[in-house]
Amino acid sequence: MSHTDEPLGQQVLAGAQMLFVAFGALVLMPLITGMDPNVALFTAGLGTLLFQIVTRRQVPVFLASSFAFIAPIIAAKGEFGLP
Repeated sequence: MSHTDEPLGQQVLAGAQMLFVAFGALVLMPLITGMDPNVALFTAGLGTLLFQIVTRRQVPVFLASSFAFIAPIIAAKGEFGLP
């Protein structure tokens, strides 16, 4: 079943879920760690395009940053003073 076969309500719900996931991963996480959200948006888009090319669009996925990296990023900035 392709995504266009889904009822409109399910498509809207999935789109809203993706909006919240993308906001958290691409805006909130960089702000928490002191990084630039523009860099996160650019690299997520670039990574997603490369992933789609490599997998020949067989896997519908969007690549983004992760909250799992907050502690290591903050620790590295504190220890090494990384910008």
